Amino acid sequence: MDAPSKMLEGRLFTGTEMSDFLLSACHDLKSSLRAIRTHTELLLKDPKLKDLNDDPRLAFVIDGSRKLDSLVNEISGYSIALRIDPGAFVVTPLRPLVRGALAKLDKELGATRAEVRYEDLPTVPGEPDRLMELFEKLLRHRIGLSSLIRINASPHPDGWLFTLSDNGPGLVEPAELENLFRPFVHGLGLATCREIVERHGGKIWAESRAEEFQFLLTLPAT
Repeated sequence: MDAPSKMLEGRLFTGTEMSDFLLSACHDLKSSLRAIRTHTELLLKDPKLKDLNDDPRLAFVIDGSRKLDSLVNEISGYSIALRIDPGAFVVTPLRPLVRGALAKLDKELGATRAEVRYEDLPTVPGEPDRLMELFEKLLRHRIGLSSLIRINASPHPDGWLFTLSDNGPGLVEPAELENLFRPFVHGLGLATCREIVERHGGKIWAESRAEEFQFLLTLPAT
């Protein structure tokens, strides 16, 4: 019996067990998708199969496998967030992490000409890689929808309150805001953000008006 099958034995998963299950399933899926894409691309390059090469259905297979591969990567990211261990937290300055997130988004920022402004950001306890991922995913969600995004931090009874506000279109329906962080409503990016924040002892939500949108989140202070 393979690893994913062994975990489906009628009991509730812990966060780590669910993460192990998802990572194992993702590994198997990525291997299969890689084989499908590689062999389809070889068919397209085979001069003996010229008539087949002109068949658009092969291009659809490759495009579909790439989309599935992107989804598997999102599931992998979500599963890694489930493994966050507060016992392994370190004192983490957020300013360099935001700078690192912006470096990863350099291509998208250049294409959209969006600007991200941030001032002094505090230090919090946490996993640096996951906190960088948090800001990267939140910014990625709004790049292309707004020309200016501001990141601010202020003291809060629960530690620190972070606000990511922009001048892009908002979500005016309350149901849209309530469902924003549910898995697969907007992919898994924002659902992963919620897992990261909550496993760091914080909360995350969104507020919106017609011409302004805000992500708000709390994180404990050091």
